[in-house]
Amino acid sequence: MSKLLDARARENGTKFLIYPQSKTVPGFEQPEVVYIDSSPGAIKAGPEDDRIYVVDALNKIPFGDPGSPPFSYPYKGEHSPPVPPNADGHFDHLHPGSREFSAATMYATVRRVMDIWQDYFDKEIPWPSKVPKLLLIPSVEWNNAHSGFNGFLEFGYPLKPGSNDFDRENPYCENFDVLAHEVGHTIKYSVIGIPKREETFEYGGHHEAFGDLVAIVSSLHFDSVINSLLQNTAGNLFSINELSRVGELRNGRSIRIAFNNKKMPDVSREAHDLSEPFTGGAFDILVEMFQIDLIERGLISQELGNRAYDAHFNEVPEVQQQFKSIYLGKESEFRDALLDARDRFGKLMAKAWSKTSAEGLHYGDVLRNILNADQELYKGKYERTIRSCFDWREITTGTLVEAPKLETHIVDELIKL
Repeated sequence: MSKLLDARARENGTKFLIYPQSKTVPGFEQPEVVYIDSSPGAIKAGPEDDRIYVVDALNKIPFGDPGSPPFSYPYKGEHSPPVPPNADGHFDHLHPGSREFSAATMYATVRRVMDIWQDYFDKEIPWPSKVPKLLLIPSVEWNNAHSGFNGFLEFGYPLKPGSNDFDRENPYCENFDVLAHEVGHTIKYSVIGIPKREETFEYGGHHEAFGDLVAIVSSLHFDSVINSLLQNTAGNLFSINELSRVGELRNGRSIRIAFNNKKMPDVSREAHDLSEPFTGGAFDILVEMFQIDLIERGLISQELGNRAYDAHFNEVPEVQQQFKSIYLGKESEFRDALLDARDRFGKLMAKAWSKTSAEGLHYGDVLRNILNADQELYKGKYERTIRSCFDWREITTGTLVEAPKLETHIVDELIKL
């Protein structure tokens, strides 16, 4: 979402509360007020608007499991009463820990992510199945979360460490990264679609990478994430940090790490594993775009930027110390550069994904579309960066992983710990 649209939402939007990261992560124990780009009063009890509705289903079996009724619109099963706004039309009065809060924060997360990415795609993103409204179900007795092509997001609970009991204090629907990742799948179903003939291994890997990148960019729209990220890194993002942890859970565990050293020969053909070189390469582009902006603003030298990139996975204390000495007193300049890089990267990926086909999808095709998008948006400014970030991963415009998968999966089983 552009800074202009974000400012408009703050001025005239509807307030909700969202945890920017898992509330088990130090520094993120309290939810943050966010503004959805709809005027107060426009969002009905549920919450519900003209495209999304939440149903706090009771005694429900997950869609697709034995005994579950088939998906239908509207949802007809047993459920709690719709959650109403307060007298001013806002939803930030709800108490964390309640089912009403879970319903509202799930709605707000989905709307927030859609607001962000519809701005980058510069159009309304239709639901992939043409269903009138996307169904959100926040609380199912289930240790998983999934996105259904036919028009729903359904979430359960993680297990307590070392136990088979559900951790009801930390439902997946309140974990911004996990939910934003699943919204990313919904966006991908609409923008790129599902192959009608065969699903390549790289389609599955890119499916997971798409969700990771949507979550990463979306998380950069929280003040607390930006502030924590820059304070902890002093602007040297070539490190494991809040931004690079995708789906962070209790005790520092993450579903995947975007800042990784995975190359194509290093990974299996399982979708989550295969996603890591692509996610890592794209994440490196985002960080490089940020560093290029810092150099152009005169905040860091080209030499320091090169040393940070070359160090990459090897901690070099003197590089970090140089970043710290520069960052102090120039926090706002670093913040502006990061927001600009965020929006440039978001628009770059949206443009590339708009040109990507599900049929016979290979990483080389997506890379070619990223290069073309850079040419169209930025006159090829980042071509060298894009190529080097993916070349290192052994992803080129000719990259193929030949053997196709035999069936198309509709439901993403995300929580693979």
